[in-house]
Amino acid sequence: MDESVVGRFELGDFELQSGTVIPNAFLGYATHGSLNDARDNVIVYPTWYTGNHTGAEPYIGPGKALDPERYFIVVPDMFTNGFSSSPSNCPAPLNGINFPLVTPY
Repeated sequence: MDESVVGRFELGDFELQSGTVIPNAFLGYATHGSLNDARDNVIVYPTWYTGNHTGAEPYIGPGKALDPERYFIVVPDMFTNGFSSSPSNCPAPLNGINFPLVTPY
């Protein structure tokens, strides 16, 4: 497996489709490979409901479809999975069962 970079992208106050605002929202992510000079080798591989960036690791590697020697692969974590803004890490009043419903679209 290549060396990945795991990070956190700060979104600030993020308005959902419902109109609810998650204050100081953030997305976790992992990247693999390097962005080329033309900046045209990016693949975004989104996670799925309850998934996170670690679930993509079996598909990323030299000689695989998601080859970090050829591509710059970005795997953003979905809201609610614990690596991004989630019920478990959001401050009151949006923590726990009060976390808003999220609709990916």
